Amino acid sequence: MRRDLANARMGQLVGADWRTYSLQANRIDAAEVEALIEAGWPVVTYLAGGRLIWHDEEDAWPAWADARSAKEKVTNGRWESPDGSLAVVLVWHE
Repeated sequence: MRRDLANARMGQLVGADWRTYSLQANRIDAAEVEALIEAGWPVVTYLAGGRLIWHDEEDAWPAWADARSAKEKVTNGRWESPDGSLAVVLVWHE
């Protein structure tokens, strides 16, 4: 399911699952992104201008495919909540 989120602040974001995620690794490779998505973790796209979009279930793979084929620079990171839940954050740069 795809949902808009409020802007992230100071390295934290509140996901659509109401968990607070913090940055753990600001650069992860494609294999790790794919392993996290395969394991069922959500993807958050952070678009230029500060818009955040939450992707889970079947929406996570298309979000990753869009990032991989983007003409813009897209960086990916691993974020974690205090309970150990993970999220992949894809940051689109202008």
